[in-house]
Amino acid sequence: MRRTLAACWHGIWLDRRQQSLLIITLSLITCLWIWLEGGRVLDVESLQTLWRSGHPPQALIARITRILVPLSEVPELAHLAATIHHEITTALAPTLFARLLAPFADSPNLAVAIMAILSTLSLWLYCRLSRLIGIGPQTTFLLFLLLNFNPEYNDVRLQISRFQPVLILWLAGLYLFLAHYKNHIHLAFTAWAATAWTAALFVPIAAFWASGFPLLFLFWPGSGNWRRRLCERGRFLLAYYALIALIIACVPQWHNAASGWLPEILHQIDLKRNELAFLINANNPVELGIGEGYLVSLVLVALNALKIMGPLIAILVFTALLPNRATGSVLERRVRGFFACALAWLWGMAAFAYLYYGTLSSDLFYTPFTMLTLWLVSGIVYDALQRGKSTRIPPERRLVLIWLLIACALASIITFGPKPGYLRKAGEWARHHPPMGAIYSNNLTVLAYSGRPPFIDGPAYIDMEHPLQAYYDLTPDDLLVHIKGRKQNEPQDLELFDILAEYQNERGDKAYILRLKPDE
Repeated sequence: MRRTLAACWHGIWLDRRQQSLLIITLSLITCLWIWLEGGRVLDVESLQTLWRSGHPPQALIARITRILVPLSEVPELAHLAATIHHEITTALAPTLFARLLAPFADSPNLAVAIMAILSTLSLWLYCRLSRLIGIGPQTTFLLFLLLNFNPEYNDVRLQISRFQPVLILWLAGLYLFLAHYKNHIHLAFTAWAATAWTAALFVPIAAFWASGFPLLFLFWPGSGNWRRRLCERGRFLLAYYALIALIIACVPQWHNAASGWLPEILHQIDLKRNELAFLINANNPVELGIGEGYLVSLVLVALNALKIMGPLIAILVFTALLPNRATGSVLERRVRGFFACALAWLWGMAAFAYLYYGTLSSDLFYTPFTMLTLWLVSGIVYDALQRGKSTRIPPERRLVLIWLLIACALASIITFGPKPGYLRKAGEWARHHPPMGAIYSNNLTVLAYSGRPPFIDGPAYIDMEHPLQAYYDLTPDDLLVHIKGRKQNEPQDLELFDILAEYQNERGDKAYILRLKPDE
C-alpha cells in the first residue's frame, strides 16, 4: 500500500497530465466548496450583471427615440437630436460580455458553473506557464496552492465579471509569446497582440496593455547585432501602431470615442486629484498636481495589491526584497525582466484607472499582480520547499507547520459570518408563488432571486423603515419581502400584513414574506 501511494505521488510530479488533472480537480472542488459554503448566493454586483445581460434597456431606448423624434424634425435641432440619440444608445448598448451572458441570465447556478470553469482554466494556464518558464513541478504546485487558497481571490473567483475571460486571454497571450519567442518572435508577438486586443473587447482598459506594453518588444534580448535587431523590431512596431490607427480611423464609433477621450480623461483626473487633496487634509486641502496625484494613486494601488495578495505572499515579497538574501531566482534572466516590466506596467495602468474611474478596481483586476509576484518570488518558494524537505527542521516543527498551512487553506474557503442562504430562499419562494400584483423588497439579493430588478433606485425597492410613496401604494395583490437584521426591531407596520412565509439564518436575521391585509 505504501509503495502504491509513493508511486502515485511520484507520478504526479513526473507526469504533467496527472498533475494537470490534480490541479483541475482541486480547483473545481474548491469552487464547489466556496459555492456551498456561501449558501449558493451570488453577490449583489454579479446579480446586477446577470439582470442587465438578460434585460437590455430596449424599452428605455425606444422611449428616448420617441421623445427625440419631434426635435429631429426641427432643422436647427436635428443634428443635436441625432448626437444625443447616438450617445445614449451607445452608452446603453449591451457589451460583448453581456451578450455572451444573456442565455444564462435566468440561471444563476449555471452562470456560476461557467465562472468556476473559467477560474479553473485560469489556474491551469498559470501552472502550464510556470512549467514553461522553467519552474519545477513541486514548486509549481506550491504556487498553485498559494493562489488557490488565497482568501481574497476566493472571495471573487466565482464573481460574474468580465475580468474572468480577460484573465484567461491575458494568460494565453503570455503563454503564446513565451512558448514561441525563441524561434518565431514576430509570430509570438502577433499572437500576444491578438489576445490582448480581444481582451479589450471585454474590458476597455486592456487596450492600454495592448498598445503600450509592446514597447518592451524593442528591447527584448535576441541574437545578432542589437542595432539591426532594434531597426527590424522598430519597423514591425511602426506597422503595428499604424494598423491600430487605421482601424480606429475607419470605424466611426471608435474614431469618435478616441477623439473625445482625452478631454474627458483630463477632466476626470482633475476631479480625482482635487478629491485626493481633500482626503489628505480636509481642514487645509493642499494643491496636488497631476504628477503628485498619480504618485498617490500608485501608493494606494500598491497597498491594495498587498492586501489582496494576503499575508503569506506578502511575507514572500518582503523576504525577496531583503538585501542579504542568498537565494537565487529559478527564472531565466530575460523572463524575469519581462515579468518585472509587466508588473510595473500593470501597476501604472491600475493607478491610471483609479484616477479615471475614481475607485479601485475589482479584486479580480489584481489577480495578474498576484500571479506575476508569485512567479518573481518562485525562488523563495523553492528554497522554502528544500528547507522543508531537509532534516534541519525537527519533525514536530514540520508537523506544526503543515497543520498551520492546512488551517490557513481551510480558513480561506470557510464562511465564518452569517450565511445569506435565507435571502435566496425568500426570493425563490416569492418567484414560485407569483402574486397578482408585483414583488417588492428592501434587499437587492431578494429582488434578484425573485425576478425583479435588483437596484436601489429601481421600481421594486421598498423599505418599510424608510417608506416612500410606493410603500403607501401597496395593495393586497402585492408581495413585500422585508429583511430584518438580528439587532433591528420588528417593523411598526408589521401588524398590517399577513406573514405568508418566514426564513432566517443561524444568527437570527429574518426574511418576512408579507401581504397587506384586505381590510387595511
